[in-house]
Amino acid sequence: MIYSEFIMDYSKLKKFHGKIENAHKIEEGKNLSCGDEVTLYFLFDGDKIVDVKFEGHGCAISQASTNVMIEQLIGKTKQEAIEIMKNAENMMLGKEFDENILGPIVNFYDVKNYPMRVKCFLLPWKTLEIALENDNR
Repeated sequence: MIYSEFIMDYSKLKKFHGKIENAHKIEEGKNLSCGDEVTLYFLFDGDKIVDVKFEGHGCAISQASTNVMIEQLIGKTKQEAIEIMKNAENMMLGKEFDENILGPIVNFYDVKNYPMRVKCFLLPWKTLEIALENDNR
């Protein structure tokens, strides 16, 4: 079932909504095929992600994916974030992944069976990837 209770609960979560005024990094992502949008705001302490917030709108899957992604990133190093991101992408693309690294993100596993929804799940992850690749603070 694509719209599990987990996804619906995380899609309504407000804990990570908002803007970080003094953000070290801001990255925007858009899914042109459906109109989902996300802007991620990052605070770093050296290589460690100390806070992330987001603004944007979209379907339940993109909103839930953004919330659970942020929840898993806070307190991690950039390298740990990249490892989580790669495993999340692999899960969606039907490739090998480590569910121990993903934790609650595995609750999105069934989304891979709905090709039009995979982009919804991946939107915040692709935005994260661009933010980390272009982080030249």
